[in-house]
Amino acid sequence: MNNYFIIGKVNEGKSYLFNLFSKTHKTISNPRANTTIDVIRKNILSDNFEYNIYDTPGFYKYNEFKELLNKILFLGLDNIQFIYLVSSFTNEDKKICKKLHSKKFDILLFSFKKIDQKDYISNLFEKTFTNYSDNLSTLKNYLSNDNKKQIQNTNNINKKTISIFGKENTGKSTLFNKLMNIPLSKVSPHLHTTRDSVNWDIQYKNQILEFIDTAGFIRSRSKRKNHDFEKLSLEQSEYFIKKSSLIVLLLDANSESRLDLSLIGSLSRRNKPFLVLVNKIDLIENKTLYQQKFLKYLSSNHNYYSSLNIYFISALKSSKSKILQIINSQLNNNFNFKTSYLNKIIKSINGELGKIQKNSKEFKIYYITAFTVNQKNYFKISCNFQKKSLKPHIKNFISKILIRELNLKGVNFNLIF
Repeated sequence: MNNYFIIGKVNEGKSYLFNLFSKTHKTISNPRANTTIDVIRKNILSDNFEYNIYDTPGFYKYNEFKELLNKILFLGLDNIQFIYLVSSFTNEDKKICKKLHSKKFDILLFSFKKIDQKDYISNLFEKTFTNYSDNLSTLKNYLSNDNKKQIQNTNNINKKTISIFGKENTGKSTLFNKLMNIPLSKVSPHLHTTRDSVNWDIQYKNQILEFIDTAGFIRSRSKRKNHDFEKLSLEQSEYFIKKSSLIVLLLDANSESRLDLSLIGSLSRRNKPFLVLVNKIDLIENKTLYQQKFLKYLSSNHNYYSSLNIYFISALKSSKSKILQIINSQLNNNFNFKTSYLNKIIKSINGELGKIQKNSKEFKIYYITAFTVNQKNYFKISCNFQKKSLKPHIKNFISKILIRELNLKGVNFNLIF
């Protein structure tokens, strides 16, 4: 498949051109310089053609272009071509295009307005789109005709999309880059480093996984400096969350806040699987005590403590394989039950329990929630008995009913009262 990178100097309209191709995943197009800071990909697909198009950061000078070119080459893609966007062709543009031509890259020269052919060296370019009444339509037609669809890749049919979501500076871009093995997303301690959602594919266990690094949700209104960027960034995040097969909510082990609970609650109400990764656990001295306190804090403050899948990781130090294993297990998770669904079976459970409790105080369940912590499954059962008063045969009977009702044969789980 061909990969077309839109490149050019700062404020030439690269994001605007990208968005004219990408109707859904739109990057932030803004007259402010250096709005785009990452390489953004969009797959352009129809019944007849398919190709990838990329938005890229702008550059001022030749040396900045070389840094961008090195980053693009580091991606390890085949069939790279460049759409060089200009409003007027300068000596700096000529120098850059000569460099690309010397490396045997095909270059398509494009401008939104008419440019006289004598202003540039036409031999540098595979095709020019600078002298038509409608350069954009001509470019689109050219790309459509030049990228006839090949035999359908069955892996892409079953592609899973995973969005990494969370508040600012939790390590989303660090995690994303770890999984991709390439520095796609810019990493910085400053707020709102990631503006556009960055996406990339990897293959894992004969399956294509598309990961999305979304912009951080800035919790403090006083820290929100770029309101236009932040609004558009969150709109992008929302778009990818809606289309995701799985949402990964990344929290910071060093920061407990009510926003953590709010974000978990918001995701719990969606009809979509998600897991919680608590990042930066390597910075916690007593990890066991911390995890116990975290779960107690969450369960005592959170009304949606159900179907949660919680793992404690370090985006810097945990292995890529370990994190992918966690994500893959959640994609194929058969221990994922809504509290509303579990509560529907409580009446029948209580009825069956009544039959085995003759001559003893009645045992009654109020509600059941399900969650997973570090790949261990739990049912949390609220009842009218203290844990120390429960007899073993009651626990065994409840386990058997849950296995039967929820088709959990062969699945290991623990009961918490």
